[in-house]
Amino acid sequence: MTEAVARASLPEGVTTPIPRALLRLALPVLASQMLRLGYQWVDALWVRGLGVQATGAVTTSLFVMWSVYSLNDIFSTGITAYVSQLLGAGERARAGVAAYKGLRASALLGLIGLALGVFAARPIFALMNSDPRAVESGAAYLRVVLCGSPFFLVALTCEGIMRASGDTRTPLLIDLCAITLNAALAPFLIYGWGPFPRLGVAGAAWATVTAQVTMVSGFLLIAARGHRAFPLARRAAEPPVRIAGMARVGAPAALIGMLFSVVYVAFARSASRFGTASMAVVGIANRIEALQFLTSVAIGTAGAALVGQNLGARKPERAVRVIRTGLSWNLWISATLSALLFARPQFFLALFSRDAEVVRLGVPYIRILTICLIVNGMEIVTAESVMGSGHTRALSWIFSTFSVLRIPLAFLVPDWTGLGVLGIAWVITATCMVRGLIIVGWAARGTWQRGLHRELHGGSPPGVEPPPGAAGVA
Repeated sequence: MTEAVARASLPEGVTTPIPRALLRLALPVLASQMLRLGYQWVDALWVRGLGVQATGAVTTSLFVMWSVYSLNDIFSTGITAYVSQLLGAGERARAGVAAYKGLRASALLGLIGLALGVFAARPIFALMNSDPRAVESGAAYLRVVLCGSPFFLVALTCEGIMRASGDTRTPLLIDLCAITLNAALAPFLIYGWGPFPRLGVAGAAWATVTAQVTMVSGFLLIAARGHRAFPLARRAAEPPVRIAGMARVGAPAALIGMLFSVVYVAFARSASRFGTASMAVVGIANRIEALQFLTSVAIGTAGAALVGQNLGARKPERAVRVIRTGLSWNLWISATLSALLFARPQFFLALFSRDAEVVRLGVPYIRILTICLIVNGMEIVTAESVMGSGHTRALSWIFSTFSVLRIPLAFLVPDWTGLGVLGIAWVITATCMVRGLIIVGWAARGTWQRGLHRELHGGSPPGVEPPPGAAGVA
């Protein structure tokens, strides 16, 4: 391949002005994440007519599914780093091999979820709820959605491949079609409308799985047609692309997600000691925080693709500018949301509950959390963007250390201070502040600018080994 042809094959993220490229990628990612939240709520809304057990089955099963989906980060994070950097280096065929091996690994990993659905759905749900009627409904729903794990994990990986290639609009359109199908099909299968059988809560699960199968079909169709942003190849020239290398990048990221779920279970368990309202406040505040979280993740996810592409193209200075641009945008967004939450916490609480005790506890709880939102946004944008470099081990150590520390603090601080559930808010805020500053400080060292050149090409990339005191993201 001549140099001119190689440059013509480079993704736009390597040549397009950074603010334009970042915005074009981030907006569809944000919309896709909002749609993903829709998946979590459509089934719950449709099954309300079946009673509280059905509603509990759908909402509680989500915690199990989070754990299964987090497993896919073992490969999806590595695929993002590998595909983006190989495309940035102009090696589309090898990027296609990485995508192919990653898809195969995600499908095999999904078989774990399928096996859990077939053999362990009932005992798994029984661990979360002892009510026999709730277990019956929960097992019926969980069994089906777990059996659909291979489809959803493959869909997540397909989405990651396209984002790493610089296309976030096509995944958004596919997500939109899938959530629309889910919303339309669910009531027919739940209540037996028309020629459809009445499947009850299991019908909601079948609607979700059908939508996921449709999503995978859409991705694989465009891959088969040779879509520009979906490299796919079974073999390419040496050096080889190894799935073990992708797993080494992704496994630390998967640990972050799994521990995050465990920590919030601990928060909820601790808060339950102070009453139902206290436990509700933890869950409600987490959903309100999602406004800032989703925005930061969207910027960071878009940043990861651009960071990987530019490191692959040996342009580390552009990778640094990507993160700095994302941080500046997120500063304004987080500051605005912090001001709104501090001034009007009652408004946001009322969206979820009008219970007087929830409001009484929730107002100071949310105001405490606003102290850390700006630093938390900086942390998320930085960490998500740096994931595109493939340097995930240090990030995992930082996140995991604080996650493990949060579990005992969630029980000790409320008791030591006598603040009850507000003590949990202070645990979240204090650990977020310290963790966020450590992550930004680590990223500022610039060691991640080496990317995966050694793993993908052998040796160190010329001219990108940051000297002591090299400029980073700070």
